[in-house]
Amino acid sequence: MNAKPLFFLRSAGLVAGAILALSCPRVAGADKTAVPSDAFPNFDSYIKVSGQAASITGDGAAFESRSKLPQQSGAGIEDLHYSKDTTNDITLAIDGHALAGTEDYLGQVSWTKNEVGKLEIGYKRFRTFYDGVGGFFPLNSNWQTLNSNELHIDRSKFWIDATVALPNKPVFSIKYTNELRNGQKDSTIWGTTDFTGLPYNAAPIAVTPSRKSVASWINIGERHTNLEASATHTIKNVSVALTVFHDETNNLDTRYVMLYPGQNLPFPTPTAAAIAALPATKWHNQVQQQQTDGMATKTTGVTGTGSLALSKTLKLSFGGAYQIVRNDISGDRPLMTWTPTATGVQVVSTDNNYNLLGGSAVKVLTGNVALDWNIANDLVAKLAFKGEEEYIRGSSTYTVVAASGTPAVALASTPRLGWGKLHQNSSTPVLDIRYSGIKDVSLYFNGSQRSLSGTENDTSHYNPLTAASGTLANNNVSEDHGDYALGANWRTSRFLTVRGELFQKNHQTESAGYGVNLGDYYLLDNHFKGVKLTGIVNPVPTLALTGRWVHQTGTMQVTGYLPTYPAFDSCDAKNDIIAGTIDWNPSKQFYAQVNVNLVYNNINTIYPRAGITVATSTVSAYDTNRVLQDSKNNYVTSSFLMGFAVDKHTDLQAQYTDYRANNGDPALAALTMPYGVSAHDYLATVGIKHQFNDKVVINAKIGYAYSNNDTTGGFTNYRGPLAYISIEHAL
Repeated sequence: MNAKPLFFLRSAGLVAGAILALSCPRVAGADKTAVPSDAFPNFDSYIKVSGQAASITGDGAAFESRSKLPQQSGAGIEDLHYSKDTTNDITLAIDGHALAGTEDYLGQVSWTKNEVGKLEIGYKRFRTFYDGVGGFFPLNSNWQTLNSNELHIDRSKFWIDATVALPNKPVFSIKYTNELRNGQKDSTIWGTTDFTGLPYNAAPIAVTPSRKSVASWINIGERHTNLEASATHTIKNVSVALTVFHDETNNLDTRYVMLYPGQNLPFPTPTAAAIAALPATKWHNQVQQQQTDGMATKTTGVTGTGSLALSKTLKLSFGGAYQIVRNDISGDRPLMTWTPTATGVQVVSTDNNYNLLGGSAVKVLTGNVALDWNIANDLVAKLAFKGEEEYIRGSSTYTVVAASGTPAVALASTPRLGWGKLHQNSSTPVLDIRYSGIKDVSLYFNGSQRSLSGTENDTSHYNPLTAASGTLANNNVSEDHGDYALGANWRTSRFLTVRGELFQKNHQTESAGYGVNLGDYYLLDNHFKGVKLTGIVNPVPTLALTGRWVHQTGTMQVTGYLPTYPAFDSCDAKNDIIAGTIDWNPSKQFYAQVNVNLVYNNINTIYPRAGITVATSTVSAYDTNRVLQDSKNNYVTSSFLMGFAVDKHTDLQAQYTDYRANNGDPALAALTMPYGVSAHDYLATVGIKHQFNDKVVINAKIGYAYSNNDTTGGFTNYRGPLAYISIEHAL
């Protein structure tokens, strides 16, 4: 039996007796039926039962987040497929799985009738794990995590899909889907703390002891439904398709952020010099922020496409769409501040966006046309054009609830109102050319240029009790997006194939105020260019070496308010990806593969041009370079896979994967939050796959997982053995 890459389908933990089960004698009568000598059988109908568990030492939530699997044991039906011809022309198919622990479920039934159509009904649900941690501050080893940091999101989907396909008739289909997303996940918007070990400075200073490193989380509640009906038909050389749909979303998400947890200023508020002499618990007041974002949308639309063969060398394709989108928003952002008073700490509830209500209406009209032209046997071109027009109107109201006084416990409410409208058009020409007239060489070019222009009119949110309107603003908006690639494939010999590509991407967004009610002026302009090179070497039939290098550089320019401020460089980015693969298959009994992937990613803003910011009358001098560091994401991943066929019924496999990054710099903590990943993860597994008879195949694996994360000060480290076993039985 040929050795094959038997990938570790699901990382698993220790299953007692899993390997011992593999040493059991064969089922009686197993040799009566001939077993194929070149591969394991592919059963038409089968059930696959598996079990898994983990014996993890360390942070179990980090293990779940990294591996996307639970740290506890689990078992169930990993895969089920059953098909049967119920009558002469009807086929029944059932697919499913049910895995406890991973909370992964699927149930799907379909009926297919020849020359009539198909009906499919299904439901699936799966879980994604998250780790509710914040930042680690190295100066005092402060570690921020939620009380329960084992978070997860459950995603589920129910669908019905029916198709009627009668011979020589239009094909009709209707599909309904209902999707849910519920649970909790960690947020990258962190809270603030003074528990950093840095001193409180009474004198003016640009760099404070506060750092945004407090863990936060989001509660997710989202539903998405879609009803779609379509018809397609082909008559001779003309094909047409028409689809009408109605799509709805109903989302209500809430983010919970804590600012300065465990801290409270004394009463009455002391001077800055006096605060500097107090412990960090007395530097700020604790604030709990709860932001709720609600959004409900209804989209109704129709799309149509068609194609027409004009000749043997020309084909015309066309399409159009019209959509109406209505969107309602709701929410608020209550802030509960622990405010010291003469009688004790009082929790004061304010709200920057109390009872937020609003909505928008969007109309979108889209059209496209394309011409495929076989100019010659070795030259093909495609010309396409897409145009779009969009109208948007929206308005919103909310109330500001603010506290005042000393202490700030007196509440006052102020209404706010705002509106805006936007009209824009875009056009996108596309060109694709491919030429293969040179022996062993193929050349290609593809490019597109999307241009958008429009006008935007809006008003700032104002108090309708005291003003007839807010600050009106008029803007001309424009966008340009270019995407181009020129490449070649060259088979130099049967031993070597070379591929190369030059690419360039340009994106510019601009808003320029005009008229009496002058609006904004800003420009965001970025340019990326690079090269992709690939080489495939086959020195002998059993050995293949593949190498790939992607090099990309980019710059970004921005400008602020008013046209008199010129654009300046805000970002220099450089990205290199170097990858290599060795495939070696010297015999039918042995297979090996080695992969190495190196990524060098650097995003540069004003560093290292910033230097030292000089002192002013209100701010002390500070090292801007150490505050505005480069963003580095350099890492190396590698893997090794080896398979060996013991006999025609048994395969062995070993696999090792490794990830390393070293981008952290704790020395930056004095002036900034030391972002940057420094970690080392690996997973090693060995497995065996054995066919007991013509109906039973058993697969078992054991392994070891390891993670050492200096980014989190070692608080998210984990390690431990893994194992997995499955039994596949033909039905």
